[in-house]
Amino acid sequence: MDCSCSKCGSGFAVSDEDMLFFEKIAPEFQGKKYPPPPPALCDDCRQQRRLAQRNERNLYARKCDLCRKNMISVYSPDKKTPVYCPTCWYGDGWDPLSYARNYDSSRPFFDQLHDLWRAFPKMGVFTLGENINSDYIHDGYRLKNCYLIFDGEQAEDSYYGELYGLIKNCCDFLFLKECELCYECIHCQNSFDLRYSRHCSNCSNSSFLLDCVGCRNCIGCVNLRQKEYHIFNEPLSKEEFELRKVAFHLETHEGVEALLKQCEEFFLSKPKRALRGLQNEQVSGDNLSECKNTSDSFDCLGLRDSRYCTNCMMGGSDAYDIDAWGDQLALAYNCAYIGAGAQNVMGCFYVGGGASNVYYSMFSMLGPKDVFGCIGLKKSSRCILNKQYSKEQYDELVPKIIERMQTDGEWGAFFPSELSAFAYNETVAQDYYPLTKEQVLANGWEWKDRTDDIPAVEKIIDAEMLPASINDIPDDILNWAIRCSVTKRPFRIQQAELNFYRTQQIPVPRQHFDVRHAARHALRNPRKIWQRECQKCGKHIETSYAPERPETVYCEDCYLKEVY
Repeated sequence: MDCSCSKCGSGFAVSDEDMLFFEKIAPEFQGKKYPPPPPALCDDCRQQRRLAQRNERNLYARKCDLCRKNMISVYSPDKKTPVYCPTCWYGDGWDPLSYARNYDSSRPFFDQLHDLWRAFPKMGVFTLGENINSDYIHDGYRLKNCYLIFDGEQAEDSYYGELYGLIKNCCDFLFLKECELCYECIHCQNSFDLRYSRHCSNCSNSSFLLDCVGCRNCIGCVNLRQKEYHIFNEPLSKEEFELRKVAFHLETHEGVEALLKQCEEFFLSKPKRALRGLQNEQVSGDNLSECKNTSDSFDCLGLRDSRYCTNCMMGGSDAYDIDAWGDQLALAYNCAYIGAGAQNVMGCFYVGGGASNVYYSMFSMLGPKDVFGCIGLKKSSRCILNKQYSKEQYDELVPKIIERMQTDGEWGAFFPSELSAFAYNETVAQDYYPLTKEQVLANGWEWKDRTDDIPAVEKIIDAEMLPASINDIPDDILNWAIRCSVTKRPFRIQQAELNFYRTQQIPVPRQHFDVRHAARHALRNPRKIWQRECQKCGKHIETSYAPERPETVYCEDCYLKEVY
């Protein structure tokens, strides 16, 4: 079936396999199944709509509206919605069911859910379990001594990063799993003391690596497997390697910049793999590992029989249109940030903890079952718009709601962008689908102009005035603010962060965290698939490298012959 996106007008296909999936996940009430219809939006517009609900990295100071204590929140003080600190939100001092609404059959369901969402208390920053000395984070579980890291679990002494699991002493990263002492790394796994590297696994004591596996004591290398003491893919003696390593002066800003430029030119001369990943079977997309029968998906681990998924680091099965995170996830459609045993869920946002048969609900992480259009429920069941029903009442009312949603074109769709509590440029959507202020306002969405508080410091210095070497940075830098070399926004260095730079002999960054974050995203391929030919054998391939890009791209067979 060929369709045209009702939003952007681009064409997209809905396959027979997709239709079978919709039938598979259809809820059944009183002997009748209610499968979602073919989507009205293309996969890009569907993902943009999901990401527009989430502010991941913008933090603000405000008070908890319950205990009145100061807190850090993803909701700015000017937002009128009530916001609770995590302790209060999870506590017994209020009842989510007290916000119950009666369903009104004369109104669209999304309008009624929007009314509930606006009145309902939000969690200042989303956390699970106990986090120690890690106030400036969001969406974190079991963290200790962490600062400005987002969307992950089990981290210690780590700073400035996004998407992670089981990391320690890492800084400035994007998508790390089981890593320690990694700096400015992107999509790396099981690595130790790795710097300025991308798409590597089981590597250690190395810098400036790309697409390497099992390498140690290497610099500026690409496509290597199980190598040691290599620079620019050339083998060296240990003594020669150490001499050349010292000569790069990687403890200085100038040394890092010079080698970075040299490495990028060298990397461009080597072939690229059409699809990055390990131990996959019948997959399409990029950055996939241990996946099977999974298509049009990106940055996922351990998925089965899925399509249009991103950032599902913890695995799952029978999942379509899911943005994070997985972990025994099954039978899920058009949701964001769901997992931990969630099954039979549709149109949900932050739902998990063994949740089942949950539809169009938010922030219900403690195992809700058989709920529809609810927010913040704690181990509840048979609720609609946070109102409790008997099993008979629930089974009778839900089909009527679905039928009205079918008429209004809501059934199967995700929450509209207008329901978001954030301005578009506060959300993750701006990372992947950047828009100008004019474009955002033309779509009828909100835009938030950025203002930086003047830091209470002794002085603000231009980044260019910093000493080149980390060895010459004085302790006084902790009392200064640095003016970003790109945006001129001031930022500060934290004590633990400075200790990390000194111990690891890394120069102090000269750009604001937001600029560094954007630069890491720019180094990743887009979440799109193009058709092209292998530049070695001419075989047809699908790849995230657009045909007009300068990289040489090989099919899987030719790439493996090249590197092994």
